[in-house]
Amino acid sequence: MLKAGYFIAGSLHYLPTVLPLIAETGGKIITFRRIPGRYFSTCENKNFEVVKFTGYGALLRNFSKLDLNVLVHPSFSVHHFKDFKRVVHVQIFHGTSDKPFNFHRSLAKYDLIVVPGKKMKDDIIKRKLASSEKIVIIGYPKLDSFLHSDFDEDKFRDELSIDSGRKTILYSPTWDDPDHYSSFNKYIGVILSQLDRYNVIVKPHPNILKYRPWQILKAYLLKKKNARIYPGKMNIIPLMKISDIMLTDISSVSHEYLIFNRPMVFLAPRNVESIPESHRWIWRCGDVVENPEELPEIVEKNLESSDIYLEERKKALNYIFHEFDGKSSIRFKNALLNLVKQRGMQF
Repeated sequence: MLKAGYFIAGSLHYLPTVLPLIAETGGKIITFRRIPGRYFSTCENKNFEVVKFTGYGALLRNFSKLDLNVLVHPSFSVHHFKDFKRVVHVQIFHGTSDKPFNFHRSLAKYDLIVVPGKKMKDDIIKRKLASSEKIVIIGYPKLDSFLHSDFDEDKFRDELSIDSGRKTILYSPTWDDPDHYSSFNKYIGVILSQLDRYNVIVKPHPNILKYRPWQILKAYLLKKKNARIYPGKMNIIPLMKISDIMLTDISSVSHEYLIFNRPMVFLAPRNVESIPESHRWIWRCGDVVENPEELPEIVEKNLESSDIYLEERKKALNYIFHEFDGKSSIRFKNALLNLVKQRGMQF
């Protein structure tokens, strides 16, 4: 019997990754934060419960009472549970980024690693972080479920008061991680001041608000009527759907945006040659900007000729992701059931 827990700690931005999976498997979302009901508005049948703890101490003291045989992690948290031997651990990631964070050395400690496609499996094996037998390709449930949903694009545009007479730019930078890969501080000024002929939606990584709130304040001070800023936990995929072009840097959103087959422009946070090619290989799918003053011209060019990088986008999409057939969450559940069956003597 499958008894799954999904550990999101205090990070509500993991929910878009977790919800399509737990809707298929049922189980418990384990969190340190209260989750407002709006986060579950897309759940037709809420076949799971949310269990809140005050922190790691309370969780670990009561962990056995949760009665789980599988614990699912969208981040790297397995080390907190090393004393509980009758639970298997599954890594699902919360994005497909090429940043070093996704290839944490603790991957070796997971009993199962599920990945969206061939690329991530190849990268994990190449780095000798896990054997092939531990890795299962399931597709990408977060996107797969959205593509097979009844999302109403026109209604969503109206809710955001998006001007249908203008093209829409989505800017989604990563956070200023230890590698300083975020383009936000360098480019937000030109985006908000010189792209005012378009709708501009700014969806920064939530950690920018958490760790560098003054940068978000700067953006609000610069914004004009054409711009919308969503610094919190809002799901970015509907924003992708209504946009005509994406501006980003080194973030998994560039991978996710491929399915919409629209142009991307990559904003270099620093000198391109100082960033390892393996972290920016996706940049072959669009123009790369190093000088913010060049951005308006490059955006206009890509909106006028949206198929410039079409073939590169197709190749990248097929390498990163398994097919979007609406069945990735089912494949995930089957992978968990197989794991529990294999370890049956332990439960």
